[in-house]
Amino acid sequence: MRRAVTLAVIGFALVLILRFPARWLGPLLPRAIHCQQLDGSVWSGTCSGLTSGVSALGDLSWDLQALQLLRARLELRLDLTNQGSYLRGFVARGFGGSLHGRDVALDLPLTSALISSLPAGAHARLQGTLQQFNWNGKYLDELQGELNIQDLFGSQGQAFGSYQVQFSSAAGGVVHDTGGPLALDATLQLTHDPGYLLQGRVAARPSASPELVDQLKYLGTADAAGRRPFSLSGTF
Repeated sequence: MRRAVTLAVIGFALVLILRFPARWLGPLLPRAIHCQQLDGSVWSGTCSGLTSGVSALGDLSWDLQALQLLRARLELRLDLTNQGSYLRGFVARGFGGSLHGRDVALDLPLTSALISSLPAGAHARLQGTLQQFNWNGKYLDELQGELNIQDLFGSQGQAFGSYQVQFSSAAGGVVHDTGGPLALDATLQLTHDPGYLLQGRVAARPSASPELVDQLKYLGTADAAGRRPFSLSGTF
């Protein structure tokens, strides 16, 4: 009799774990994070109307990758959509606050809300795929993938073109333009602040506005190809 009761309790616990309702997660979310509606289970569910503070993030769905629990990782396949923007891929939480990602695809608005060092009013689209990244709790120690900055506009509405960043390691990557008024080739170094150092050479194309050409003159003397050295640094 006692054995039957024990088995029944274990069976009930397993069913409860496997069918843990997503709505029970609401009180466990950080104070600034809210879901208008939670559906499904902790293993596979949706959060409609996800917000962080006053920012509307969109609708989120997830699937827990059970086998990763054997590696002491809580890995989820995430899909966040918001009015034509998206962020989707596999993200895992490890020991010490580490964060791991793989096959992460994104298409997001790039503004100062996403990168604080970007001037207020400047905007673009940030698109790309990160094959691998690892945040060890303090800084990135692995990063592979490609990001594209499409149609960058300054705070005064000035067009700066489009750019591609190719990452081969957490140390940084290479940057070049993919069209627009500026011809640019540079290297991007990621620091442990966390921050960045962008260095390279830039030249104005015939399509560049007179104002942009004048601004480049402050960078220093141009070489024989008309390129001028530049260096930009900041924090994220």
